[in-house]
Amino acid sequence: MQADLEKTLSSLVSSELALFNELALLVEKEEECVLQEDMECLLDVLQEKQDVISRQEKIHEGWSSISSSLGLSEGRDGPSFWSRLGELLGEGAGDLKASLSVIRDVAGKVLEQEIRVQGLLEKHVDSLRSQMAQVSRGKKALQGYSKAGGV
Repeated sequence: MQADLEKTLSSLVSSELALFNELALLVEKEEECVLQEDMECLLDVLQEKQDVISRQEKIHEGWSSISSSLGLSEGRDGPSFWSRLGELLGEGAGDLKASLSVIRDVAGKVLEQEIRVQGLLEKHVDSLRSQMAQVSRGKKALQGYSKAGGV
């Protein structure tokens, strides 16, 4: 059981770190889109970010599942979780905690980056709104054309 638990925990940690790194790259790309006032690019990046966030939620469910299997009501951020893992894994629990600390650092940097991009977005919102209106008008025109038998 201990080997399986260690393998599962290691997989969760590495997957979570990979997703935060992926999210960091997407936020950088989002910033470029905003600076270029490229609405199409921005919408694509936001869709990609949503996919990453959905995968992060699945990882969170994995942590909750482990917590439940240990008979705990709290998640990985609670002291009982780490106490129980310490009993089961010994030294491995400390390594796991250190890995999660790295994840928290990366997540904090992504959040700071996201806040910066949101500020940029606010500065460029008028231009981006104009582009959205053009996209919307284009879609309506295409729909009207299709209904009239043109496509």
